[in-house]
Amino acid sequence: MTHAQTPHTQALTDQQISDYQENGYLIIRDLLSSGETDDLFRAVQEQAIRSPYPASLTYPEPAKYTVSGNSLAAPGLAPIAEHPTIVDAVECLLGQAAYLTAYVAYLRTPGDSGSGAHCDYKRWRPVGSSMNWLFAIVPLIDLNEAYGTFLVSPGSHKLTRAVDSGAHIRDLTRPDADQLPPFIDPELKAGDLLLVNEHTWHKAPAGTSSSQDRCGIFNKYCAVDAPPAAGYYPYSPAARDALSDAGKRLIPVCFDKPITSARLLIERSSDRESEFLLHRAEGRDGWELPGGDGGEEEEVGWDIGARIGALQALTRTQLGVDVPWMSYIEDVETKEGVCRLYGFEDEALLTDGLGGQCDWFTSDQLRRRLGEHGNEVCHAVETWQRPDLIRGKGKAIHQSKRQFE
Repeated sequence: MTHAQTPHTQALTDQQISDYQENGYLIIRDLLSSGETDDLFRAVQEQAIRSPYPASLTYPEPAKYTVSGNSLAAPGLAPIAEHPTIVDAVECLLGQAAYLTAYVAYLRTPGDSGSGAHCDYKRWRPVGSSMNWLFAIVPLIDLNEAYGTFLVSPGSHKLTRAVDSGAHIRDLTRPDADQLPPFIDPELKAGDLLLVNEHTWHKAPAGTSSSQDRCGIFNKYCAVDAPPAAGYYPYSPAARDALSDAGKRLIPVCFDKPITSARLLIERSSDRESEFLLHRAEGRDGWELPGGDGGEEEEVGWDIGARIGALQALTRTQLGVDVPWMSYIEDVETKEGVCRLYGFEDEALLTDGLGGQCDWFTSDQLRRRLGEHGNEVCHAVETWQRPDLIRGKGKAIHQSKRQFE
């Protein structure tokens, strides 16, 4: 495999693009040779044996083993993430240069039960909360009845629609699973490439008779102008360095410190200019954005980075309001670690009155009030207000286990 050298190109024909838009998926046959799929299969299998996820598993007990995220740095795993055919096709369909939001390989040992019908747009997950992303799926064995097929529902992505495609923060309608078109088997072979829209429903029934592992790559890419509402998965320097110099552009965020805190930029608009909320914590002299130290979402698993649940709890205590959603802005390095910044705007909620010690400030007032940290906050304001970014509404997993609620 050679490395991707350039950003978005017109890599697909008009017919291929039309088929993807109509069906919600596109197949490119024979992306990898049998030798390449065998090598990649062994690399994934070695990781599943050496570092199984979930950690409670012991290979080869029947289960789905996940090799993901910073496992990108393991020998033999990086080239598929920047394969030029994949990247060029992805960027053609997204209409933008792309970021690798998730490096994922799944290995299912014989006896695993498979998965039911679902789509993977999820507001609470870094890998699933962008408003414009897709799967790049490469099976490393033939997906047939013996191993277990991979089924898709053609046109099911159309069940989800944008509520207001021109809004600063966009929302989506809930899909009605009762209206799902019938699932079909695209008859994927080892080395094929299946490109799948984020809203396309799919499922993976268990195999019937195979005594061998079922394995495939399920990487996710988002458009650079559509950041995940929950925030990007934080890659390590080792994972980024496993890619070629040209491929490093696919990594959206990279740091070697943990995410230790999260803060919320709350905006309200007036007739003159926007204002932003600062909170004065009890027992402290300085003003700051609401938030503070907070841990990972529970039950999300390997897909680390989301801090929405923790930040909702902090702002409830500090401000006396329940913030129903928020959207990722950027990450800021601090002495203690990394602070993940989110944004929120909602006039109806904010006019009900806020508790605690808080007040509203313009951008210029922020600089004066916050001193050396003012420039960082104002940079977040500029990023939050960028009209070229497509943002969605991120939520915490505890708000609902069902999508779009």
